Amino acid sequence: MTGASRGIGLAITKHMSARGWHVYATARSAADLHVLDELPNVYSIQLDITDRAAVADLYLHLPPRLDAVVNNAGIIVQGPVESVALDDLSRLLEVNVTAQIAVVQAVLPQLRAARGRVVFMSSVSGLITMPSTGAYSASKYALESLADALRMELRPWGIPVSLIEPGPTRTDMWGDALDDYDRMTSGLSPAHRELYASHLVGTRKLLGRMQKLAGDPAKVVSAVDRALTSRRPKRRYRCDNVSRAQLAFLAVTPTSVSDAVFAAATTSK
Repeated sequence: MTGASRGIGLAITKHMSARGWHVYATARSAADLHVLDELPNVYSIQLDITDRAAVADLYLHLPPRLDAVVNNAGIIVQGPVESVALDDLSRLLEVNVTAQIAVVQAVLPQLRAARGRVVFMSSVSGLITMPSTGAYSASKYALESLADALRMELRPWGIPVSLIEPGPTRTDMWGDALDDYDRMTSGLSPAHRELYASHLVGTRKLLGRMQKLAGDPAKVVSAVDRALTSRRPKRRYRCDNVSRAQLAFLAVTPTSVSDAVFAAATTSK
């Protein structure tokens, strides 16, 4: 389990350990490891998933047979595409995409030995792109594609691959969304703040409304539980009605119309 020390990752870790699973939970900092060590059936591993050498050696900290890997670690980069720092974009893709695949590659021998499962924490943003979410959505779209390919490639060994696709969820990440957005805005150049002024104000208002609609994290935990325990796990698990409504809208709406609706929703009049 990656990204196990906070938010959804910690909730999943607590839930699975309470169900009697032995959870090998990774976190970057020593302080986070202490939180994990206090949980029953949890074995903490200090790991920066962007450290490729450490990830390649991950198997040394795991048993010979592994029932599942849950890739939960992730970060968010917001802002208009024109303004996104390329270093930030590179780190986002490294954490949200490349490192996820590195972890799977590292533990596949142990998954094969147990006919285990692979679970990726994706997002409805891997299916829907809004203004200011282009970078983050790109990382989740990429993860969706790689997971689809992996699912087909691992069929000979009976290893299911599932994607969890939550929308806004009541976690510390969403709780801090407005503060993070304000930090992003303050870090823009004066020229970009002026160019995108209406969009920045409108998107912040939309974020505030989305915070109020954020879903119950227990539904995400339940989806992961089903992906890990169902006899026939689904390829995709959607966790909230707001996301389902958005996807239904996109399925029947011409792109020109949905573009206009999303642009209007994120523009201050």
